[in-house]
Amino acid sequence: MVDVKHERVAQVITKFEERVMEKVKSEMARVEHQMSEKLKEKGDLEIARVAHEMKHKLKIATVAMVVVGAIVGIWTSLSV
Repeated sequence: MVDVKHERVAQVITKFEERVMEKVKSEMARVEHQMSEKLKEKGDLEIARVAHEMKHKLKIATVAMVVVGAIVGIWTSLSV
């Protein structure tokens, strides 16, 4: 019975991780597209500002991914 529950929890975690990764990839693609469009519209001074802004957003997305991974790890360790 414990093995069945463990397997079910493992499947839920795997699906959750897949959804998170899909969302992260989608957000990164959206940010990259946004950055590309803005870079086309702005001059040299504006390019530096936009690049900094996009790097900041990507850092936030990375931190969010790490936090979600930690939550999943804690949840896994508590539910086993």
